[in-house]
Amino acid sequence: MKKSQLFVIIVLLALLAAVNLLTKDPSKSFFGGLPWWGWTGTTGVTFALRDSRRARLLLEEPLPPTPEEDDGRIKLTKEQLEQYDPDGPSYPHPVVITERCIGCHACVDACPHDVLAIVGGVATPVARDQCMEDTACQVECPVNPKACIVVNTTKKIPPRKVPNRDARFMTNVPGCFIIGDVSGTPLIKNATNEGADCVHFIRDELRDGAPPEPKADVEVVIVGVGPAGLSAAVTAQRLGLTYAAIEQDKVLATIEAYPANKYVFFKPETMEPRGGVRPEGAGAQREAILESWTRALAEAGVRVNEQESCKSVKRAEDGDYFVVQTERGVEKKRVTYNARRVVLALGNRGTPMKLRVPGEEMKVTRDGRTEDKVKYKLADPEAYKRRRVVVVGAGNSAIEAAVDLVATRHGDKITFRPDSELNDVTLVIRSDMKNDLKFGNKLQVYDCIDEGKIKVFFGTSIKEIRDEEVVLMNARTEEVKATVPNDFIFAMIGGDRPTRFLEAVGIKIG
Repeated sequence: MKKSQLFVIIVLLALLAAVNLLTKDPSKSFFGGLPWWGWTGTTGVTFALRDSRRARLLLEEPLPPTPEEDDGRIKLTKEQLEQYDPDGPSYPHPVVITERCIGCHACVDACPHDVLAIVGGVATPVARDQCMEDTACQVECPVNPKACIVVNTTKKIPPRKVPNRDARFMTNVPGCFIIGDVSGTPLIKNATNEGADCVHFIRDELRDGAPPEPKADVEVVIVGVGPAGLSAAVTAQRLGLTYAAIEQDKVLATIEAYPANKYVFFKPETMEPRGGVRPEGAGAQREAILESWTRALAEAGVRVNEQESCKSVKRAEDGDYFVVQTERGVEKKRVTYNARRVVLALGNRGTPMKLRVPGEEMKVTRDGRTEDKVKYKLADPEAYKRRRVVVVGAGNSAIEAAVDLVATRHGDKITFRPDSELNDVTLVIRSDMKNDLKFGNKLQVYDCIDEGKIKVFFGTSIKEIRDEEVVLMNARTEEVKATVPNDFIFAMIGGDRPTRFLEAVGIKIG
């Protein structure tokens, strides 16, 4: 209670007593000189004093601590900074804890400003002064605790959006497992180990504890046959489980999509391989991996349904099994599996996005070989010489493909192909270069454009695909802009990430 309030109360009581004395009736007696209604009025003073005391106690008591908001920023100790960032600038930049780094390229690919590169098998800040505080490098780092950490930032760093799963790789949907790339850890050795471990968990559960399910026709369906799915399928075959392995593309399409002769590191180096296929040593070239693992697939007698796309996974209401719906082949034949358990070994990039224009499914014959005219990845630039090529897209993969078709890249430098090997490349971009285009890629593609090695159409899309040409149109008005001679098209406009598919299954993300 304030002093002024107490003073007013005292004054009012004094006035009340004075009025009582001046107007008293000698024929009546009042207790203490006040009538009953006077004493009733004074009870308000008691309540006021009580409320005043309670308010004072609340002010004196410390407020309950409020939990700090998790802004995602990671604080490094003084010792860590001295060890990993001894001459680090005061502005925001990434710091890499080398012992934690698994060389997965996630941070390198996430950075749009070429701040990071893989040096000696681990991520290394090679251009800290180019850091624009994007923080995507830390977000995409898959290890826990993080290996790539942005220091001196005031930005809130969001958590990484990955599917929830337990130590047995089971998601929040009982009986549905996730392994490999889609789990958020893009490592070949780790993926092959997860594939084998997951199938062992399923075998132990189904054979030792779970009651039989007469409505199921297979014990496990494996969706996706990259490194993780292949390891799971080989393990299932060896353990005698009934299974169906389905792949929307070709077996090991993720490895085959790597550039020719690419050396692939088998990370983490300290992890012992124990999968159905085993990445031995520090790494191997793309071709050696494909040859070795394809042979292992044949020797194990594994059956894989290629060109079969999974459309839905739903838990049955009348038993302990899943109904898995797929489409097989070009004719998109509907296939249904009733499976006790489901293993999702999807690639994180998802299904390539289509152009959805007439002629996209066209087959062409070039040099006596019949193949798809529209392709969605460039695995070997050397396979294309003196070809008329259209590249569609404005992201890093599209820009790198366009440059690779006219030049050889050596870090930041490029060397143009000789005329005997030079392709006629046209770059088709719907609007403008993407905001996350790496600075180095932007410099290289503009060098090619300035030298006349690449022709570029901005604000343009494809209207129609024909055998020997492509019709281009204004992306906004759809008016025809040009018809260009063409042998092949590389549509590199991204992929439908499997997030929506996983959420449709009921799997929680993040």
